[in-house]
Amino acid sequence: MNTKMDKRLLPLRAATLLLPLFVICTAWSQTPETAESPAAPQPTAETDVPQRAPAANDTMEWKTSDSEPMSADSLGRLDLVDTDLASLRRSTEEGDVVLEVAGFGITLSGSSSEWLRPADPEKPRSRVSPTLLAATEYGYNVPTGFDYGAYPAGSDRFLDLRNGKSFHFSSTLIGLSVDLGRNRLFRFSTGLRYTVDNFRLSDSSITLGNENGMIVPITLDERADKSKLRITSLGLPLTFSCHAARNLSVALTGYFDFTMGANAIYKRPKVKNSLDGVNTFRFGVGAAIAYHSVGVYVRYSVTPLFELNVGPTVRPLSIGLCLDL
Repeated sequence: MNTKMDKRLLPLRAATLLLPLFVICTAWSQTPETAESPAAPQPTAETDVPQRAPAANDTMEWKTSDSEPMSADSLGRLDLVDTDLASLRRSTEEGDVVLEVAGFGITLSGSSSEWLRPADPEKPRSRVSPTLLAATEYGYNVPTGFDYGAYPAGSDRFLDLRNGKSFHFSSTLIGLSVDLGRNRLFRFSTGLRYTVDNFRLSDSSITLGNENGMIVPITLDERADKSKLRITSLGLPLTFSCHAARNLSVALTGYFDFTMGANAIYKRPKVKNSLDGVNTFRFGVGAAIAYHSVGVYVRYSVTPLFELNVGPTVRPLSIGLCLDL
């Protein structure tokens, strides 16, 4: 029984194997029309070209959507395919090519390369660009150049700080940068910069005050959890940076800061008092080095923190990390 069924299925299996071979041989046997063949009449706009099903012995002809033959030179990179199962046609006037296989169409469009094309290197790129929250600094304040001058003995050293708790934060809120040089290796930038400096006093039993035109320590009734001086300022930095190597930048900055507020703060609970005598304008210089927009900076205040003859002479130094140089 099984033998008879197998013999009945032999013709079907043979046809299944021979059909793909027949399609392949038919595709390879077809060739474009040569110069020896009689020239076919060219269709015109006024003449309708009758449509018929392609015969097996027909020579291959490229058919387009406007019924005009398409030269093989324009598709020299493609195989010559035009059978009952597969055909290659032009779909639009822009030169898009459609490969139809068993009723399904695959569009081979040249427009896709336009999306993948890189930016034109010849097109000039603007050298001026805006910045937002750039050149951000996170660090610590270290007082330098102490001079208490005419302060009486025993009242000096009240500005000793806990350096690990004296934080510095600064960032250019909004600004502009200009690329310089033929290869754009140099950059000049500026903007509106916001800075907060916290000076944490080592002695939490005192706070700072202004008495008789001088900044003096004021003893608290009891020791506070923390006592500090906080200064906020807005400034105009001028930064000149250079790409010294790949992904490595070096910058020099001049800081022009204007004091917006100065407060003596202690927590027991939190008490904040305004403090007069801080210099309204302060100038500083700084340098930074960064790799992949992350680096270290150092910043030094050339102008003393307090006004002359109002408080001790001290010039803060800040050091820490910088982002987006």
